[in-house]
Amino acid sequence: MRRLLFTILATLITTALFGQTSMSFYHLGNATFQNSSLNPAWVPDGRLFVGIPALSGIHLHVNNAVSYNDIFTKETNSILLDDEKILSNIQSQNLISAHANINLFHLGFKFPAGAFINFFANERVEADFLFPKKIIEIGLDGTDQFLDENNKIGNIGLTASHFREIGVGYAYSVHTQLDFGIRLKYLMGFFNASLPGNAKANINSSGDFFQLDTDIKNAQLRTSGLDILLDQEVDGTSVNLGSHLISSGNSGFAVDIGATYKLNRYYSITGSLLDVGWINWNTNVVNQTLNDTTFTYTGVDLEDVGDLVDVLEDSLFNKFDVTETNDTYRAWLPLKAYGSWIYHYDKNMDMYASMGARYVQGQLKLLYGGGITRRFGRIATLSASALKLPQQFFNVGAAFAVNGGPIQFYMAADQVINFSAPDFKAFDFRFGINLRFVERDKSLKSNASVTRYAKGFGKSNDDGTLQGPKGVDSGSFLGKKVKNKKRDEIYSVIPRQKRPDVDTSGTPKRKVEPNAPAGTSPPKPFYKKSINQRDINVKQDKKKKKKVVRKSLTGRTKRKN
Repeated sequence: MRRLLFTILATLITTALFGQTSMSFYHLGNATFQNSSLNPAWVPDGRLFVGIPALSGIHLHVNNAVSYNDIFTKETNSILLDDEKILSNIQSQNLISAHANINLFHLGFKFPAGAFINFFANERVEADFLFPKKIIEIGLDGTDQFLDENNKIGNIGLTASHFREIGVGYAYSVHTQLDFGIRLKYLMGFFNASLPGNAKANINSSGDFFQLDTDIKNAQLRTSGLDILLDQEVDGTSVNLGSHLISSGNSGFAVDIGATYKLNRYYSITGSLLDVGWINWNTNVVNQTLNDTTFTYTGVDLEDVGDLVDVLEDSLFNKFDVTETNDTYRAWLPLKAYGSWIYHYDKNMDMYASMGARYVQGQLKLLYGGGITRRFGRIATLSASALKLPQQFFNVGAAFAVNGGPIQFYMAADQVINFSAPDFKAFDFRFGINLRFVERDKSLKSNASVTRYAKGFGKSNDDGTLQGPKGVDSGSFLGKKVKNKKRDEIYSVIPRQKRPDVDTSGTPKRKVEPNAPAGTSPPKPFYKKSINQRDINVKQDKKKKKKVVRKSLTGRTKRKN
């Protein structure tokens, strides 16, 4: 029992530290490598992606039904537990969810044809505790207000795990409208604690005299690696925590899948299913099962009580029959899913309507959100979202990814409005630095080469324009050699030229050389006939064609031009 109570207490404390939802980050689309962990079909913009250990991705999240100010009240110099505030803020079914994710390494490469292959390793800590309001009411107010009632306490669940995932991902375009992605993950487990059976209890209290009739079912706690984590001996042998974190003996497998379908120019739908898998827990396994128990508790006679602890142990604690085994077990990961309807306003702006879900301990928890994503070329991507997390009211989130050369910095946060430490119930925050190498635009390369030619071989004028290449200061205009005044990149600037005389009389004048003998005609032009003269001659030739007369089968004559 002490082990059971300690584990539950430790889990509740650790849930105040970590977490995961990331709707605002999800709306960044394919802006970063890490977005492919939310939808494997998203291929990031770039050619080569390299992760910096621990710095490329740090993710924290907390979701709780109550805040610090919902539990405690300050009066003068004292801080008091406020029962009324606690009961007024919790729901009939409650969840304390907390996750952390650290990116250890990633490497990705996109082929010229568009296919994307990547390798990654992440360290993950996840904890979820589900409990009904009834158990808090009995704990705070006792059973006085439930006299002569059958109090059902059910849907109590707990899962807490520390594990590492190492995997490979692949994404490609099935055809022009459909993109598909998959990630295969090998899991290495280090610590686990879980209540697998959704423990239930019925408590009946009598109003005539103090008496509790209790019925408990499916109460079991499974742990793996707890003694190693607490630096205790395992089977009489001390196990080093460092070696356990390298090779634990607990392994599993999981898969992520995602797809995006482009309906038309304006609309797309996308969805993903994540963490479909399990871990087999084999090392330092302890299963503590509270056998299905029914008993009646009538209280303690406090007269002549020597040792209250011994009395309670005899009258209450000994009612519970606990069986301990070391059988290995398999634990499934909480399932996650995302889905979105996307409206492409233009090539740089998208609008999202999204929904996310987590299935944990037999309960489905949903979150909703809508967002706008704006891209500023390859420099930056911004998103703003309105969202609703489980157990929370609507709030606002934001995310951005900024690129400077090969370095990319990103940050995302949910629940950013009216945030204060004493009042916060939920938050989601992640940031990271990636190395991202993109293929250079060929059109920019060609323009740059022209500029380099102009700048490399010419000299700058006072007005900022460029002269021609060194040694070249002349050009040609209408067959006439002219001197260049200056050059403006690929253009030559020449002095203003005099307009040549044009004869509009219609009768061409014969040009006679001054020293030519009398009666000598001017040289004929290089063409025989002008374009207009040729058109007239063609029409006349058509008229001169002979008309062919033939008789049809009916005997009528028919002319054919």
